[in-house]
Amino acid sequence: LKELRTHSSTDPLACLALTDDAGGRIAFAGGHDDVVFAYGLNSACALASVYSHRDAVTGIDLIKRSSFDNSAVFGDAAASSVKSTHIMVTGSYDATVKVWAVTVAAGETVAIDRNPIAELFDADASIASVAVTEIYGSGVAIAAGCSDGSLIVWVCTKNGGKKVLHKEEARRGGSCAAVKWAPGNYLFASFGNRVASYLLSNGTLRPVSKISAESPVHCLTLIEENLFAGCADGGLRMIPIGEGAHFNTSPQPWRGVNGEKSPALISISGSKIQRSESGQRRYLIATGSVDGNMAVFELEETS
Repeated sequence: LKELRTHSSTDPLACLALTDDAGGRIAFAGGHDDVVFAYGLNSACALASVYSHRDAVTGIDLIKRSSFDNSAVFGDAAASSVKSTHIMVTGSYDATVKVWAVTVAAGETVAIDRNPIAELFDADASIASVAVTEIYGSGVAIAAGCSDGSLIVWVCTKNGGKKVLHKEEARRGGSCAAVKWAPGNYLFASFGNRVASYLLSNGTLRPVSKISAESPVHCLTLIEENLFAGCADGGLRMIPIGEGAHFNTSPQPWRGVNGEKSPALISISGSKIQRSESGQRRYLIATGSVDGNMAVFELEETS
């Protein structure tokens, strides 16, 4: 366990995303100072930042650029970002979602364009979570969970078009605190202590399955066929994903991952790392808790 930065009560960590590629392991963190910071996990220092919203940054996600051209999908605003390596999406208490061009190069070199390449204004409440995925051959899909329990999905296509594909109305019982895309155009979203799965197909988003985590879920990350959920009780849940994004197995809990008196987890990200000498799978997990602390640790499966 190695802490890279401690946030104070006046600057709590609100969201976190982790990328692990040729440029190194980079953690992107947003907080209540309206700024996104990029931290190098090897150098243990801040590498880049951008003043992103007019209120707290509450959601963040990144994907690598592959088959799409920024300017074709996001229009003229993205013309200067054609050499970027990643797309970053952020959401805020100001009820906006923004898209940024990010470049991650060797030696933990990070650059974030100062101006967003797209802005989305269709949310009716503060943004609680965001997620982005590539729709291969046509553009990207962006999901946002809101503080009133509503869920919105936009699609940005190669002809420069942006539209709301799905808007799930507000519901009782709290916010849509976490959203996460999976390969195959599956979407996972949390509503209270329940996690729901959806399938994006033929221009529509349809529900698939639901499962209880036994504690309100504040954050989600996906690694291989497992969904990791950070919960209000300070614990972590691993939820195996079955065929077609159905939930067929009960979640595996870990209690108090940020210490014996672990406060609620509010942000999580992770990646698969090299298998152990015994061949067991290993995961790098980063979590942020409501008291402002950030922790990075490894999980290893047992035989």
